[in-house]
Amino acid sequence: MICKHRGRTIMETYKPRVATVIFICFLIAVFEGLDIQSMGVASPGLARELGFSAGEMGVLMSASTVGLMIGAALGGWFSDIYGRRSVLLVSMLVLGVFSLATAAASTFPLLIAVRLLAGLGLGGAFPNLIALTSESAPSRYRATALSLMYCGLPIGGAAAGGLLGFLGGTEWRMVFWVGGLGPLLLLIPIAFGLPAAKRSIQRPANDFACPSDDGLDAKLLGARAPVTLRLWIAYFFTLLVVYLLLNWLPSLLVSQGFSGAEAARFALIMNGGAVLGSLILGRLVDVGRPRIVLMMVYVGMVAALLILALGPDGLLIPGVFAVGFFVIGGQLVLYALGPMAYPPFMLGAGVGTAVSVGRAGSVAGPLLAGLVISAGVAPNLVPALAAPGLALALIAGLGVLRRLPGERPR
Repeated sequence: MICKHRGRTIMETYKPRVATVIFICFLIAVFEGLDIQSMGVASPGLARELGFSAGEMGVLMSASTVGLMIGAALGGWFSDIYGRRSVLLVSMLVLGVFSLATAAASTFPLLIAVRLLAGLGLGGAFPNLIALTSESAPSRYRATALSLMYCGLPIGGAAAGGLLGFLGGTEWRMVFWVGGLGPLLLLIPIAFGLPAAKRSIQRPANDFACPSDDGLDAKLLGARAPVTLRLWIAYFFTLLVVYLLLNWLPSLLVSQGFSGAEAARFALIMNGGAVLGSLILGRLVDVGRPRIVLMMVYVGMVAALLILALGPDGLLIPGVFAVGFFVIGGQLVLYALGPMAYPPFMLGAGVGTAVSVGRAGSVAGPLLAGLVISAGVAPNLVPALAAPGLALALIAGLGVLRRLPGERPR
């Protein structure tokens, strides 16, 4: 059942602009993906030019992640109050201004500050992309619409590396110029192309997805605590494994004798797999049963990691592609759980806090990878550490689906 609001369904409210909304959200996701990867691809040139140590670069790269965690939680909550479009405008303005400031900064404290603030904008936008896309699309195409939006992230990530590679790896500031100007140019289509939902969606009277105003149901950790906690566990451990992988994969490639140029080619293959995976898996969620697709994704994640770790050299390229398809592209299925679990009046808060918790996992993943690699563990044994986290994420994701009454709308 779809909640009624002033005589119209939520989907009818946004239906005339569905394609426009999805396209604008896709463009925002492209620049989100570019900014997420920007410090990683720019760090060698930045550290060399400004004389930063490896420890300082680690702190600098974590600053935007901390900002993202805070921004995701705040952006989701605020969007339920002030509307998705308003929060997206502020988030893109903050991301654009402080990405440009990154290119101009030359001291360590200033770079820490601007990357933290850029992360606030980055985090504030993403849960609203999920919420706005899912609210705009007809229910039978909701996961497909999310996949079209989400594939902007790996495309933007690939663009960051491709841009710096095209410039010879020396003009690191150009990544931040592009990553700053893009969000600022998007302010116009956001302002005029997205629906202006004041106070987003009011809370209707009945239905599980639209509970009455009894106090507890309005809180993430009230009557919805079982769903919320399971969703947090799924997000945390999935993002932990994703970022464990992203930090482990370079060590695996180096240990097998691949050059930096070859590693960049593998990154392109992985991002291509992520785009294709998000599109195919999103459609499968819409036409099949989400439980089956969720299980397929996590089994595929484990299989892809095992192919990379234990397979012969001839399976390396298919293994990297499978990692992109299932590990990165498969996150789309996880992001589709939020719109299934929360009603529109609290969708921003529900997804935002889950994204924030997931980003805590993205911090833990690199730390775990660093500890494991520095302890002398062979790179091909790292997947053994990832498997328990993936199992917990799958169990938690299935638990979210079990808490939903009946089948989701088609």
